[in-house]
Amino acid sequence: MMQIARRQVGVAVSRHGRTQMNRVAFAGVRYFCADVGRVKSLMWRAKQRGWLELDLLIGTFAKERLSNFSDAELTMFEEVLELENPDMNKWLTGQVDVPEELHENKVLLDLVKYAQEGRPTFGSNTVGQQ
Repeated sequence: MMQIARRQVGVAVSRHGRTQMNRVAFAGVRYFCADVGRVKSLMWRAKQRGWLELDLLIGTFAKERLSNFSDAELTMFEEVLELENPDMNKWLTGQVDVPEELHENKVLLDLVKYAQEGRPTFGSNTVGQQ
């Protein structure tokens, strides 16, 4: 019978009574943050929007960058996840510019830049090409 190694997750309290940061591995990425549940929830929501293209794009963005976000950036990312799928699709594909009132959300602007900076297209066949 194969044993599966599990990482221990919890808040460690130092001898001085200060709470140390949690460490958890989720989806292949290690996160160092105070609220592991929040990060896990955001990761799941980023990958489960209901549109495959957005699931892949926003989920990959989250996997690459969520571990380095501050609490303020996590809040901005939560706001991004509340936006409607048709609007997000138009902004991320460059069909329509992001409205001026959303330019305060730096995470949204980073996501748009991430989507438009030459990511591989979905369904492209690059196997065997030289």
